[in-house]
Amino acid sequence: MNLPVIDIPVKLPFDVPLLVHPIFVHFVVAIPIIVLLIELINLKAKRPAVSVTSLFLLTLAVIVYAGAFFTGKADGSHAFSLLTPEAKDELKFHKLLGTYLVYAVPVLLLLKAGAMAIRRTWARNLFLTFLLIFIAVLLKQGKDGGELVYEYGVNVKPVMALQDRLDDMEFDMEDLKEELQKAKAECAEKSTTAPAVEEGNATTPSTTAEPAASQKPAEDNKTAAPAQNEVPAYRESQPAEMNYSAPVPIPTH
Repeated sequence: MNLPVIDIPVKLPFDVPLLVHPIFVHFVVAIPIIVLLIELINLKAKRPAVSVTSLFLLTLAVIVYAGAFFTGKADGSHAFSLLTPEAKDELKFHKLLGTYLVYAVPVLLLLKAGAMAIRRTWARNLFLTFLLIFIAVLLKQGKDGGELVYEYGVNVKPVMALQDRLDDMEFDMEDLKEELQKAKAECAEKSTTAPAVEEGNATTPSTTAEPAASQKPAEDNKTAAPAQNEVPAYRESQPAEMNYSAPVPIPTH
């Protein structure tokens, strides 16, 4: 249901206490229903005193509805930041429909006063028709208010306490996310500086490689020295051939 947005441009000079709205709500629902019952009874009784009672109750309703509006506005403003998006939309519509009801109560009062002054059947029937429509909208408003309390937990202390804890946990999660991002940034900086250090260390072994190169000839000399002092390999000598046909000289004295 889309209704034009309206408001009551009145600001009270004092702070409205919280959790007073339920007190007004009971009278907000009860007074129009009592007026309807009185009017139905007066259709048969036709007593002026009964009409005066109905007029008095409607006058009282103007004050009660104004009190219900401002107390509901205070409670709704207090709980609005703790509600889910669905509950916020429901609360906004509840406030808007309540504003229409606040403006409709003086219209009821004027219709009743006009019906009493004119004393015509059509005037009384017009008032009763408007009163029935008003009560139907009022019951819808009461149902929505009950859903706000029992389904969404508006101004219910345990629910508000849990919502506060949930908000604190969300704030802590945001802080942890920021710390995690800082840690990631520090790790990224360290990872970018580490290759530069490794490249600097890789160039230093070139200075130490020269002595190793200078020592290499010595190692070659050590390996070459045994080649110069190497003992010749052993070869078996062939036995000398002897000539047995030749005479053997005998020494003489």
